[in-house]
Amino acid sequence: MRLALLLISGLVLSACASTSAVKVTPVEIQPVTQIKSDPFVPKDVLELAEGLFEDEQFADALKEYSRLTAFDPNDEFAKLGSANCYLALGQYSQAASIFWDETISWDDELKLKDIEIGRTLSGIYTNRYEDVEKALNEGLVLSPEDGRIWNAKGQWHDGREEWMEALSAYVTALNTGSSRSGTINNMGMSLLLQGRFKEARDKFIQATDISSKTKIYDNNLRMSHMLLGDLELALENIDEAQGANIVNDAGYVAMKRGQFSLAERLFSKALEISPVFHVKAQSNLNRLRENLP
Repeated sequence: MRLALLLISGLVLSACASTSAVKVTPVEIQPVTQIKSDPFVPKDVLELAEGLFEDEQFADALKEYSRLTAFDPNDEFAKLGSANCYLALGQYSQAASIFWDETISWDDELKLKDIEIGRTLSGIYTNRYEDVEKALNEGLVLSPEDGRIWNAKGQWHDGREEWMEALSAYVTALNTGSSRSGTINNMGMSLLLQGRFKEARDKFIQATDISSKTKIYDNNLRMSHMLLGDLELALENIDEAQGANIVNDAGYVAMKRGQFSLAERLFSKALEISPVFHVKAQSNLNRLRENLP
């Protein structure tokens, strides 16, 4: 069975019984609504936010952009910056709510291109396009130097189990010099889906080293620990809800890999850890047992 388009930063992995896609549920980043500096200088905050984003510290950048929108809700630079942070963090619905807002307008051609690319990416990740391949190709024509589009193309190939084509897209993304942590994370996810768990873990470690506060990278790293049999390390210093979700996701990957005994153990463990995910894990467990030979 071919996998559907994966949402990873993004590239993000959250398993569910209703779809063949493998995703990770994004961790919400709460905006900072209070102005913390005295005096508050919007220009300085914007410069800080942009610098953090360039350094791929997306969660911290979002906090600074949120300070700007708290100060001025109509600040277009802050809104666009926040939208790009949401994309990087795998919070696609939040990103789409900004990129698809028809009231956003710019005279700057580069900003308009950024909005169009953001609209394409957030639209793909929120299922707004019937023909994803066409949307990807149009995005590549518009902005071939944007690594995020090449990342999305790689994920699309991964969803079709076209591993070499996916790798080629990720290498191209790296060569653009942008979205480095997201690309490395996605390469890890591609390896994970191929059953190359140790290599995948190495990629996730690299991604978290670059952007340590991007939770989707940490989730994927924990999932690789789990699939390599290190449950204790995978669940270290996280709450029950997050742990149950990651165990369930790992079970889904194992099921797609044909590792049915491992998948059954992981789904059962997710049920044991937290009743919050009882419905999701139980549904996956039922699906597994129904389809066992």
